[in-house]
Amino acid sequence: MGYHLFEPARLGPLQLKNRTVRSATNEHVSDPEGQPTPAWVRLLTELAEHEVGLIITGHMTVDRSQRADEGQIVLDGQTDRSLLARAADGVHRAGGRLLGQISHSGLKGMERVNGRPPKGPDCWTHEELERLVEQFVQAARICREAGLDGVQVHNAHGYLLSNFLNPGENHRTDEYGGSLENRIRLPGRILEAVRAACGPDFAMLVKADANGCGDLHGLLERYQRAGVDGVEISGVDFSARPGAKEPFYLQEALAAREGIALPLIPVGGVFSRTAAEQVLEAGFPFVSFSRSLICQPDFIARMREGLQEESACTACCGCYTVYRRRPMRCVRHTVPLPQLEKIFGPYREI
Repeated sequence: MGYHLFEPARLGPLQLKNRTVRSATNEHVSDPEGQPTPAWVRLLTELAEHEVGLIITGHMTVDRSQRADEGQIVLDGQTDRSLLARAADGVHRAGGRLLGQISHSGLKGMERVNGRPPKGPDCWTHEELERLVEQFVQAARICREAGLDGVQVHNAHGYLLSNFLNPGENHRTDEYGGSLENRIRLPGRILEAVRAACGPDFAMLVKADANGCGDLHGLLERYQRAGVDGVEISGVDFSARPGAKEPFYLQEALAAREGIALPLIPVGGVFSRTAAEQVLEAGFPFVSFSRSLICQPDFIARMREGLQEESACTACCGCYTVYRRRPMRCVRHTVPLPQLEKIFGPYREI
């Protein structure tokens, strides 16, 4: 059974005004110490004002010593919660819902930012893993106390929990390595601890790789046992598809969903209403957008109003690096974003 893109829908405890999701997309606009900024608040509020039903923030790290880049927000005891609250209030006033994506950078930690090497699965003691679970719980509580509607625990894209799940990156020989049941032990513990700490009325989603653990169906079964409200399905190679404008992981999600009651949300390659409807007609209840909303934050509203069927985004992947050359999030943009210049410097060609 298919769904209509602009009909109201329920996702776990959340009532959403439509079936559109802004997938977690790194905004790169914290301050140098990892605090949220008014620029970040404006970016999120603008999406809600342009009819995005559910907005998931860019990844926010639970570990100040392992940031993924200079513009990444940190969630810990030093976080300015007033700006998180402003973001939640702005999104809510526009009729949207807001989830914070919580993450640890793992092998993608940036040494020049952190002054220390990245920390993959093999580097953690059992005591450190206990502390890590608590850091994720603290981050989720911070989001809840600031008025966000839930969190998405980042298990994808080569960050730490993805590293643990990936047998090519996890070489541990203890109970956290080897079989899938062992490799998912840490993500599973984190999910169960977040749910216990924040309760059933606080949404908990997961972002997962379709192709990073070797058994997507087994992964989804474990997420289901952990009590998550939905799984967004991406992949470790999401950034290696320049020019591709068809849903990336639809077939993998279709093959893995038998017996899974969780809402599954494919992300990647959706740049048009036709592609979004393809996802919905395949029986997936929500559809995620990312680069199309970097290029045009008002794309969902323009689709709803019948003004535009396809995003102006060319899927060039320039948004992955352009902010380091000039203070803009898309190669097609012409108006600088001052906070990007504060973090990455003035216009320069590389």
